[in-house]
Amino acid sequence: MEKAARIKKGKPGSPCTERLLVSNTEFTKEPICTASRQYQKRKLEQLQGMNLSKDDRQQQMKAILDKECLCIGLSNSAVNKYNVKPFKTSRAVNICPGPNIAYFTEIVSLQKMINHIYGRTNIIRRVNRPHMFIKELRLYVDYWTELLTDTKGMVDNKRKAYVKTFYDNLINGISYYRSLANQVSEQLITLKGTFEKGLDDAEVELNRMLENFLAQAMQPG
Repeated sequence: MEKAARIKKGKPGSPCTERLLVSNTEFTKEPICTASRQYQKRKLEQLQGMNLSKDDRQQQMKAILDKECLCIGLSNSAVNKYNVKPFKTSRAVNICPGPNIAYFTEIVSLQKMINHIYGRTNIIRRVNRPHMFIKELRLYVDYWTELLTDTKGMVDNKRKAYVKTFYDNLINGISYYRSLANQVSEQLITLKGTFEKGLDDAEVELNRMLENFLAQAMQPG
């Protein structure tokens, strides 16, 4: 509700008082947060100057405005619980579950969850759960896909270099994971096959997307 109110007032983004997650240098020399008012104002101005269809513009605007301040939002659960002084005037709480929540299908006690974590029991019924490294890799691939979508209509040399560097880092990470897979014991050979297939699938998808991106970047206009 706080975020929606700021957008309605024409002041999207958070004040960014804590600056714990600053990382973006697209518009500034010093890193800023993509959930900040400073970043979102400039990003929306950039979007208005792009030659996009109505649907593409709405999609990219949503992606910009979806960002929320985690520094305060994740801390506010404790602020509200213990009734201490809030950060500035915000009491909104971000709910930020990890992707592994998708594999749990029942509500359990803390004791049962601890037993699961330490291998004394298993509360996950799915048998096709991906390896945690593969799942993490897929999150980065999904982020990279969003990055390519965000560059639509504004492909310059700086952006191309950033996209290519991100791609190189992912490919190097896949190579490193492959070297780890070669060290597993014979008892884990089935896991190794599934793990390596996950790496192969990610690499194929990365290469396909990079080819499409570079083909778009080479188009005139």
